[in-house]
Amino acid sequence: MQVKEKIKSLLQHLNNGVYEKNEAIALSLLSAVAGESIFLLGAPGVAKSLIARRLKYAFKDGKTFEYLMSRFSTPDEIFGPVSISKLKDEDKYERIVKNYLPDADIVFLDEIWKAGPSIQNSLLTVINEKVFRNGEQEIKVPMKALIAASNELPAQNEGLEALWDRFLVRLVIEGVQKQENFNAMISENLDSYKDNVDNSLKIIKEEYEQWSAEIDKIEVPENVFNVIDVIRKKLQAHNNEEKNAENQIYISDRRWRKIVRLLRTSAFLNNRNAVDLMDCFLIKECLWNEEGQRKIVADFVSDAIQKHGYKLQFDFKSLKEELAEFQEEIKEETKFEKNTRIEVLDDTVKDHYEILKLDDDRDFIRKIDYNRLNNSYQTISLYYSKTSTTNFQSFNKEIRKGNSKFTIITDDKEYRLKTTIKGEIRQVTKKPHKAVEEVWDKKVFQYLAVTNQQKEELEKYRTKDLAHLRTNQFVNLALANIVEVHLTNTQKEIEKYEVEIRKIQNDYKKLKDEEVILIEKEDMK
Repeated sequence: MQVKEKIKSLLQHLNNGVYEKNEAIALSLLSAVAGESIFLLGAPGVAKSLIARRLKYAFKDGKTFEYLMSRFSTPDEIFGPVSISKLKDEDKYERIVKNYLPDADIVFLDEIWKAGPSIQNSLLTVINEKVFRNGEQEIKVPMKALIAASNELPAQNEGLEALWDRFLVRLVIEGVQKQENFNAMISENLDSYKDNVDNSLKIIKEEYEQWSAEIDKIEVPENVFNVIDVIRKKLQAHNNEEKNAENQIYISDRRWRKIVRLLRTSAFLNNRNAVDLMDCFLIKECLWNEEGQRKIVADFVSDAIQKHGYKLQFDFKSLKEELAEFQEEIKEETKFEKNTRIEVLDDTVKDHYEILKLDDDRDFIRKIDYNRLNNSYQTISLYYSKTSTTNFQSFNKEIRKGNSKFTIITDDKEYRLKTTIKGEIRQVTKKPHKAVEEVWDKKVFQYLAVTNQQKEELEKYRTKDLAHLRTNQFVNLALANIVEVHLTNTQKEIEKYEVEIRKIQNDYKKLKDEEVILIEKEDMK
């Protein structure tokens, strides 16, 4: 029987006689196989202890230890009483650990935060290193998982942070919600504490150790690292906001390392050799410290998976920049300016040209007189006006043609006539040379080869991931929609770039010589 099939059957048996605790039991089993501890937050009477008791049946000859903590609890009650004979006869301080926490596979500690400092300090080593210091020797504890429970979170500033950090998975447990399940739960004769797991399904010690070695070999793909990196940056941004100064979400490096192993365990128990994006949804159960942070971290995780799970694999940014450079190259190669502007005499005044700065008035010469000027002086009537260009008064001057264009000479001084610019600057196209067009066609082919390769790679993800998205045994299967949406959006984005590439090619192939694309007009005074 494959591992996945075994775990699936095992979970079915563990959930027999228990209503609406599938997720909690599944994550408890996952945590136990990963060697991690789990914290259950919920009101009294919502089956927190039942989850722990059911979990022990997953292991062959599994031993459990459970205890309801109080502020009066002593280490003797948790780790075993001191051996009087050892102390008396051998002068050794050792505990009798049989049937106590150091001897158990599954440990359930209710009202964990009420434990005193001496118990808490010993638990830190037990949870993290799976060893218990008993007198002069260190005992390797068989504990697969410690399940802690409480109806409250650890109080702040009471030294509970280190112990709280040891619980990798944190779940909120609620009572039965669906009416039909509630009716069955209160009316049926349920034997929820009975071991109904077939021995062939139970996990034996050798199997557990073999799985642990295999879990460490599970691949963590680049896109999973991308998701984790994005989540970390979102957490940092959250912590940097002034309004969150009292609502920090701190995740230690040790915790991230344990999270990755949890993801690897999920992949292994789902018969995969690599972590996938569905496994990444488990991260949201490992980040929150307060109930108000649950939605925040869930949104961070979902957003990271949906927007960055695959996108960072495809270098859209570089492709976009290259296409922009390609378009600029085409633009520079296929456009030039055609200047049809010429300077001419200003003819806005009927029958007259204006002489610039002859005297204080506006002075004019008749067009007919200007056109017959030559290099000899002639007596010509000039006209001036103080108020308008229609009410002229005249006076005579000796005038000849100027030495420069659009000028006249009188009184041995040269005066320019008012001119204007007619015509335009045209920015026109030119059809690219055939050799240049061939070079561009090769570029287009290369770009399309890149997008096609991206689509093929995406299709591999689609084929590989979508085949098992809704078969993950530890994640709400409805979350698969987020991954599917992202795959679809990424494909659409690739196709959008393909359309743009083909448009660029179509645009330069249909270019014609001297097709106007821009006209600029400019008047010269």
